[in-house]
Amino acid sequence: MRYFGAVLSLASVAAASCDADNCLRALRATQVPGQLQTAQAFCATFTKTSVPATAIPSYAANNCKDNQNAPLSARISSACSCIAPSTTSSVTTATPTATGTGSACALVSQLSASQKAASPSATPQVPARLAQECLSSVPLAKDAGLALVDALVPYIEWQSDLAWLKDPPSTYFYPPHDPLGYLAKVKSNLQIGAYANEEAFELDLYNVFAKAHDGHFVFYPDTLSNGLRWVRPTSLVSVSLDGISAPKIFLKNEISASPSKASAITKINGVDAVKYLEDFIFSATFNQDADAGYNTLFYSIPFAAAGIPNGYFSSGGRTRFIYPGDNTTYTFENGTSYTFGNVANVLGNWAGVVDGPSFFKKFAPGAAAALTIQAEEAPSSLQASAAVPGYPDAELLLPDLSIGGYYLNGTGFEDVAVLTSLSFEPDLPSDFQHLAETFFAEAKAAGKTKLVIDLSVNGGGYILQGYDLFRQLFPSIDQFGASRLRESETFIEAARAYSDAVGGDFDPNTSPDADLINIYETFLNYRYDLNITNQNFTSFAAKFGPVPLRGDEFTELIRWNFSDPITTINATWGMGMDITGYRSRQNFTQPFAAEDIIMLTDGYCASTCTLFAEFMRTQAGVKSIALGGRPEVQQIQAVGGVKGAQILSFGSIFSIAQTAIQYAGSNPVDALKKLSALPDRRSASNGINIRDNILPDNVNDGLPAQFSYEPADCRLYYTPEMIGDITATWKAAASAAFKGGKCNFGGLGKRGVERRVQRPRSAKVDKSKRREYKRVEVVRDRHWYVRHGKKVTEV
Repeated sequence: MRYFGAVLSLASVAAASCDADNCLRALRATQVPGQLQTAQAFCATFTKTSVPATAIPSYAANNCKDNQNAPLSARISSACSCIAPSTTSSVTTATPTATGTGSACALVSQLSASQKAASPSATPQVPARLAQECLSSVPLAKDAGLALVDALVPYIEWQSDLAWLKDPPSTYFYPPHDPLGYLAKVKSNLQIGAYANEEAFELDLYNVFAKAHDGHFVFYPDTLSNGLRWVRPTSLVSVSLDGISAPKIFLKNEISASPSKASAITKINGVDAVKYLEDFIFSATFNQDADAGYNTLFYSIPFAAAGIPNGYFSSGGRTRFIYPGDNTTYTFENGTSYTFGNVANVLGNWAGVVDGPSFFKKFAPGAAAALTIQAEEAPSSLQASAAVPGYPDAELLLPDLSIGGYYLNGTGFEDVAVLTSLSFEPDLPSDFQHLAETFFAEAKAAGKTKLVIDLSVNGGGYILQGYDLFRQLFPSIDQFGASRLRESETFIEAARAYSDAVGGDFDPNTSPDADLINIYETFLNYRYDLNITNQNFTSFAAKFGPVPLRGDEFTELIRWNFSDPITTINATWGMGMDITGYRSRQNFTQPFAAEDIIMLTDGYCASTCTLFAEFMRTQAGVKSIALGGRPEVQQIQAVGGVKGAQILSFGSIFSIAQTAIQYAGSNPVDALKKLSALPDRRSASNGINIRDNILPDNVNDGLPAQFSYEPADCRLYYTPEMIGDITATWKAAASAAFKGGKCNFGGLGKRGVERRVQRPRSAKVDKSKRREYKRVEVVRDRHWYVRHGKKVTEV
């Protein structure tokens, strides 16, 4: 769209009169959380540049119309000067700009540049409608789209659970989805010209992955994700005011200010609020469980600690690429309503972007770098910290917040310790291991006999980190940990090349060849991994079969070999630590009885977190509490994130293919040559779940854990107190688990309520006697991540 005479030229502005009129009231709106800040962001651009009429938020356009005193432009400028963050009394005037024509993208570029000049560290924002018109102006690149669709096929074939996605069990919440079949429809639509522009094509392409609801299965198309991302300027919470009645939806700031005065939201954009939120999040959540997806919409303290400050209804998550409309209107129980203007975050360098074609040139063809992860300089090891908002002082806490230890205070909770883990992806794996070991020992010495393990917002991380934490808690239990991989044509060609490259008398423990060691220490080499009975595979066929299931072919079930020092303690290829229960870390003592441990989740638990939680539930018998969920009185799952066992980026798979071609010898490589770097270049982020986790009960039927429904033992609603104080959440969990407290659904029984503390509750711990510990830096290159994994893709 082009703007003819629609740009407001503010050549001169009269001195502001800050007597409240409807225009100033609409912008100031201090009774509406976040409205003043949103208006100030708009004003920052309005008073410095020429702004198109379409870029004016509706709350300003509706309340600042021309009247007998001044035209719209002057009224807005006057109101903006009255709400400016500056404390000076000077009058802001606009830079004269000639009224002319320009595309939406040019105006986004202009507004972004102006905001960056005023505040270089801030993320520029523009009205949602303007950003949407820019995206819609990007013409369809049909030939490039067809090439991309074809290039995606051999990558998607690595996805381990395609057969079950097409035909899930009845207990699975979402409808069947065939990614390859859907991709074929996208190609057909491209060929017949069904897409009006690039945005329409990429949104449909995005659905190939989004409809799988898998945190490991992801593709963020470049045009859709590299330049603009949608934001609502309000944050929501879902709480039960009395802790008993079903939760309702509120503005977060209203609940934080005064729960008794807050009015629940009944409708959003004229639709029942719960239905609106469900429809929104279910379109693209990466959680396989509906209640877990629903929880991600809202603010929570762990979410904020993990860098997600407002919940996914406001920003972030996989719904941030789906246009939310120009505005969001909330209708409240008390009969009032209010409309907020939605915005878009402007990302990257927009210099030279003047229209749709130049936007595509800037942000689409290879503009997004391949996904890379670099190890950062490791901070100091164990710390006590109060730096996390909403959390108490920690007994021990890693600076990256991946793991921390706390003690509860208050009558009845003197014997309770809390272990938090926001991820299994610490800066240094050995630091995580050392903190857990130290905390368990010191908690026991301090008289703590109960343990709450808070796994809220844990998106997983390094696979072996989850195994080690389980074995620290239950050192005598041999974890099951069976998995398998889907064998596509490219997978098998890579496996043959890898296995043959390290044949004969090759010994990774003595070889000086780093490339061959990396090949050996990979699941594609049949000699790597153990079989289901913890024995070595003796041949290619013994590991790679194939094993036919539902029309697809798979490897045999495989398990990790924790006696392999290269995988574990080696700092170049391994984790820089032995795994508890093996080698140097045998003969540990179990710190807490299973009945004295409770797992607490918000449903987000994913990837490595699910592996840890499954060991705890299925083998150790530890119970779980799930928080929140939809406002329905029923059980919900504790583990609602992806239950797949490993993610690989497209870049990693492409790298595997290139290595396999290099070392193939006489082995065929025709299929491997179909794997190109194009999908990696055409996406902001991507991934494939290459490995199914198989639970002990599903060894015979082969059902991936992703499709196993596992309700929590106890469900608790969020309450207003939990929005500002995480210890309110922990105490509610401890009460239900150990003190005979009630659940909103389900129950835990008394579980040791009558047991007495065996040590003085005020016991002091001599921290000077902590075990001597040598920190181990690890080399995390692309080969390392292929071996050890990473958490779900959400950024």
